[in-house]
Amino acid sequence: MTISKKIKRVFTAFLAVIMMLAVIPFTSSAATADIQTIFDFLVNDMGLTPAAACGVLANIQYESDFNYNLSGDNGTSYGICQWHNERLTNMKNYCSKNGYDWKSLDGQLNFLKYELATNKSDTGYIIDKLKSAENTADGAYKAGYDWCYYFERPANKTAKSENRGARARDYYWPKYGANALSAPKVNLGDVNNDGKINSSDALIVCQASVGVKTLTSTQTKAADIDKNGKITSSDSLIILNISAGKESIKSYM
Repeated sequence: MTISKKIKRVFTAFLAVIMMLAVIPFTSSAATADIQTIFDFLVNDMGLTPAAACGVLANIQYESDFNYNLSGDNGTSYGICQWHNERLTNMKNYCSKNGYDWKSLDGQLNFLKYELATNKSDTGYIIDKLKSAENTADGAYKAGYDWCYYFERPANKTAKSENRGARARDYYWPKYGANALSAPKVNLGDVNNDGKINSSDALIVCQASVGVKTLTSTQTKAADIDKNGKITSSDSLIILNISAGKESIKSYM
């Protein structure tokens, strides 16, 4: 083997390692973003209290670990709530009829909202139970317990409901619920709320404009930089120009 070929192989291997390392933090960050998106949807779009939303988060963690592309039960279950058999078919039909991708987080969240509102008896009247939960740590426990016991209804549901209730109270309430008691500040253009306006914000807005990413209500306000009530590629371009110093954020405030 010639020296040039050896160098080429080493360089190729080095690039592969760099690419693998680059994926690790992105995957973790993406998962955290999905959890926040789900939480905000439950609170802002479904009208749940932060405590009730924490109860749902705990159950979604146990069902799918927030992987909206997870397939289970030999392909008969799918998504964040592992919709099964007839319910999976219902989700596919709903998404097809309403212009959503059933494999997307956006489609699954909107179906969840529809399912709980229109099929109360089959879903254990869980939406009514969640809305009656107190917005406290104990309310988060009750919401997590009730969601598992009345909605998911797994085998050995009492013990599993207790575990999920405890997870909602001890982990999700301190991390998401208690923090949500104070309204988040909207920083125009800073869609990912990292304190900077850069190309990452422009990319998020671009993805949202074509329907491949769901924004929280706070993110939507930050993304609608031209304030026309819609998230479009124009918003993405403006944010990109601001990040490159071609425009000033002051022009849109």
